[in-house]
Amino acid sequence: MRANTQAISIDADPAAVFAFLADMRNLPRWAVGFARAVREEDGGWQVTTASGELPIRIEADERRGTIDFRIGIAPGAEALVASRVVPRGPGSEYVFTHFQGPGMPDDAFAMNVGAVQHELQVLKAVLEVQCPL
Repeated sequence: MRANTQAISIDADPAAVFAFLADMRNLPRWAVGFARAVREEDGGWQVTTASGELPIRIEADERRGTIDFRIGIAPGAEALVASRVVPRGPGSEYVFTHFQGPGMPDDAFAMNVGAVQHELQVLKAVLEVQCPL
């Protein structure tokens, strides 16, 4: 199983970055290639993707700055996306790791890597630019 780790510097307070990422309602605002919409259902979350709906859970630890997303990919199977907000002076470094799951073709994983690159740029823009909308 291959992994891909990417990081981006964000000129925003680490606590604010963590709070934004730990709120599942914000997922469609930055993970634009993955999450079309998200809704709370029966104490959990459902994310609408281009391929349909998937259950997703989040494990967030503010003290450590970790935000792990566990995405239901099949009954009884989850994919882990591990991430962390690291303080960098008054700003933040956001580190994002995802994995190539069993049976995922190399070209599909390469597309995911590119999508994450784009989504991290969107995240940076959303958190650094104060827009009243």
